[in-house]
Amino acid sequence: MHSGESIAADWAKLFDDVSTGVRNTVYDTVLTYGADMADAFYARMLTDPDARPFLTHEAVEKRLRFSMKHWLETLFSCSDVERFAAAMAMQRHVGEVHARVELPVNIVARGARVLKGEIAHRLLGAGLAASDLVDAVLYVDNLIDLAFEEMSSAYVASHERAARTDEAYRVFSYGQNMSLERERQRSALLDWENRFLQEMMNGAPGDELQTLADSSFGLWLHHKANTIFEGSSELPIVRQTMHTVDDNLLPLCQQQFGNPDREEVRRLSKIVQAELGQLKFLIDGMFERFVSLESGKDALTQLLNRRFLPAVLSREIELSRRHRKPFAVLLADIDHFKHINDRYGHEAGDRVLQQTANLLLNTVRSGDFVFRYGGEEFLVLLVEVDDAHTRRVAEKLRARIEQEIFLLPNGQSLRATASIGIALHDSHPDYQRLINRADDALYRAKHEGRNRCMSADE
Repeated sequence: MHSGESIAADWAKLFDDVSTGVRNTVYDTVLTYGADMADAFYARMLTDPDARPFLTHEAVEKRLRFSMKHWLETLFSCSDVERFAAAMAMQRHVGEVHARVELPVNIVARGARVLKGEIAHRLLGAGLAASDLVDAVLYVDNLIDLAFEEMSSAYVASHERAARTDEAYRVFSYGQNMSLERERQRSALLDWENRFLQEMMNGAPGDELQTLADSSFGLWLHHKANTIFEGSSELPIVRQTMHTVDDNLLPLCQQQFGNPDREEVRRLSKIVQAELGQLKFLIDGMFERFVSLESGKDALTQLLNRRFLPAVLSREIELSRRHRKPFAVLLADIDHFKHINDRYGHEAGDRVLQQTANLLLNTVRSGDFVFRYGGEEFLVLLVEVDDAHTRRVAEKLRARIEQEIFLLPNGQSLRATASIGIALHDSHPDYQRLINRADDALYRAKHEGRNRCMSADE
């Protein structure tokens, strides 16, 4: 028997084995004390060291306590197969969300145990006879277990899909054009080195040197290289070398600003350059391990395929949680794209998409991500940005698209515009919610006249 059918059959038996009076008493208890149960549940979970990283007092107060109350009322209001099927659909959705945010199953099981205790405690004062009280408590236990079983099934299936996608993204990452990427990162290191030497020559007291971690190379290393080269023996040494430069050497270099003794400046500069030489050697060694494979890209634009989005966003959410550095999602949609296809043909539309993809890639930093999201939509993930920076980048992208002359196959050309929805990550662990916020902002940008950027916070 299919697992969904099995759970439905188990519920039907449970429903028939418990009297209507007992079921109604349980439901009335949940209706009466649901808010109190939710409060007690989250008060307990907020003190749990395992659960606390996934919760905030603000999220509980604004959203979660009401969701918990609704969940209880939905589960215990089931009076026929259709309602039970709807309740189980809710459990599957919850399980998928838990998988996306990587909430451990043992925490969910712990929460179920807390809820059972809260309901049993309230039932003690419901005036039931001893035998009915036993039936009520068993009914609550079994019904929550059925919900947890369906939730766990969805969790496992979703988690396995995510794991396969994550592995596929790593395989795709190995298949990047490694020769080109290596040159880009060598160039980024050279740019930082030239900037460092110039600032060492001209720096004044109080000036600050840019760290490697904040450079284009540093962003690439932090957000992309850790995925591509995971498990590489060189990677820990690269991180340690960056730490030595940023935390040990640069502060010493800054102390030399304004010092007339140039000998110490030269000595420290040579030490930094030696560390950079070590970095270049290590990076070359890592790149040499991989070969170029053309797989996993969007066939038309050669951008990241959207199926890698869960893997990338999950990693960024975890990085943001650990290091307290926000990131943002931009959803860009080419305005009136159907009109372009209808008037100029689909090949012309493809050219517009390809040029737009190149424009986006050439505008953002190497540590950022650009996806073909679907149709004429693109998703840009900006790492380590605040709200003001995100808005500036979005407006820059919008303006560049508006100024671009799109060259068509028949020698014609056209201009196009794009609408952009902006959503800054707000610490919520579910990446789909972040995408939905950007999508809502994009819808408003379209609705209010197109060729504009709108933020989810506006």
